[in-house]
Amino acid sequence: MTQLSDAPLIEAIVEMRWGKSKHSANGPTEFHFPPEDTEFFPGQFFNVAAKKGFIHVERINKEVPSAIPHIVRYRFRRKENTWPVYQIGLGLFVANQAKDGYDWDIFFEDIKQGLGILDEGHPVGLSKLPAIGIEMRYQDGFLLEDGETPSDFLTKKLNIGFTQPKKFIESPSFKGMAQCKNITFTIESVRPKGLIMVNVIESLINGKKGMVMDTMVRSTDDSKPNFDMESLSVWLEEAHNIQSHAFKTLINPAFARSFNEARN
Repeated sequence: MTQLSDAPLIEAIVEMRWGKSKHSANGPTEFHFPPEDTEFFPGQFFNVAAKKGFIHVERINKEVPSAIPHIVRYRFRRKENTWPVYQIGLGLFVANQAKDGYDWDIFFEDIKQGLGILDEGHPVGLSKLPAIGIEMRYQDGFLLEDGETPSDFLTKKLNIGFTQPKKFIESPSFKGMAQCKNITFTIESVRPKGLIMVNVIESLINGKKGMVMDTMVRSTDDSKPNFDMESLSVWLEEAHNIQSHAFKTLINPAFARSFNEARN
């Protein structure tokens, strides 16, 4: 992927979750983790990550009780403010890459390196983790032009329409047109098995009005891949193919040419 200065990518994220759960008919799902997760995992991951050069460690979310799962507790970087970032928590591994320096082939290898650290850095290893699922998420940001509304952006720059019944608009109680400030939709995916979810919402980008688009490919429950390097590598490639397809087809071609980027 050629990376350009005006590319809309904010961040690319891959997140994996695991844990043994117990479903209650009258309450929230409870997760149970053995000492391998609660006591030994962070230190062992730290040692393996350090050997790979990820020596800058940040501890975050200290105010959140340690027993709560799937919350990031530690970030690992080669140096401060560099990418990629590996993040871990109870039943959680995340790999992140920001816009600057993004290239799919490189990020793909970085994710696999992180999975290798997870495999060696978890006491039971990658394949024995009680898998919940995996998600790949791309976040893109688009600044609104002066006078441009979110509805204008959705209908003219994305291939997503928003209309309202004429009789609804013609009510004497209303003035002007209804404004759609966000839109969300989901569709089942086959390769990989799972769901793709797209959410576009009005937001501030570096203090300026804009639209943020989150595109997520998620495989959980019966759709999740095996937690081994071969299966996860196939899943990552297939999920990226969906991400590329979504980016190329949801964005109006004329608008796409204005920043001249494609996810290859």
